[in-house]
Amino acid sequence: MTVQSPEPLAPTAPPSPSPEPTTLAGASAIIAGRVVRQFVRNRMMLIVTVAFPLLQLFMLLAAFSVLVRDTQDVDYVRRLAPLIVLTTAFSSILTTAIALWSDIRSGVFNRLRAMPLDMRAYVFGRIGGDFVRIMGVAVLVTLVAHTVGFRFSNGPLATLGFFGIVALFGMMCSALAVAVALVAQHPGIIVRYVQMPTLVMTLMSSGYVPLEAFPGWIQPAVGVNPVSLAAEALAGLSHQGALTVPVLGTAAWTLGVTAVCTVVATRRFALLVKRG
Repeated sequence: MTVQSPEPLAPTAPPSPSPEPTTLAGASAIIAGRVVRQFVRNRMMLIVTVAFPLLQLFMLLAAFSVLVRDTQDVDYVRRLAPLIVLTTAFSSILTTAIALWSDIRSGVFNRLRAMPLDMRAYVFGRIGGDFVRIMGVAVLVTLVAHTVGFRFSNGPLATLGFFGIVALFGMMCSALAVAVALVAQHPGIIVRYVQMPTLVMTLMSSGYVPLEAFPGWIQPAVGVNPVSLAAEALAGLSHQGALTVPVLGTAAWTLGVTAVCTVVATRRFALLVKRG
């Protein structure tokens, strides 16, 4: 009896290479998408950053629109609407800082660190997602303000400049939120050192009333307030008013605060990643 030789074995496929680490840009985009989805699904964040500013807009217009028009001969919505747009970015500091603090001290950060991922993508993605959220809310609030009389009367370039100022202000707010979250030891510190200062800076700004309405001794402080400068820049770009000083002042605040927060956040984040 003849013995058949065994059939030759099929060549073994080479082992599939391990997946390449996600690029920095790609990972940042994924994390930014996660930030935006969390915002849309979080009812409390929607109330704080969208519903409350809109409620403030309608209530203040109902209470003071006629008074300001009769005493200042100014359509109050043209002054108030830019400030309300800014408050949507300013109010995001608290919610963003707390969300980032929670991520870092939960399993989310540890899971990301175990992946073949450049951890800088987490910070870039967080800032990018917040930027998208801030600009989206700013456009929404501007459209709602349009229904009560707010208008852009200086052409399309000024309109683009309007949202450019919002973008600068939002960049500063995002950088500040990241730095605060990395430095704070618990959420109570974030609330204490973010909520009160931002509220005071908003109330003590020329967004609600003109600078001349404040007592003379406090006008210099109100004038250099970043909220005042940004609000005046938005008012000038949308309707009329000074532009050079408010725009340059807003840019200076943005660059200065962002630079300081970047140094602080970079050092704290490096220690956090190294410590594991």
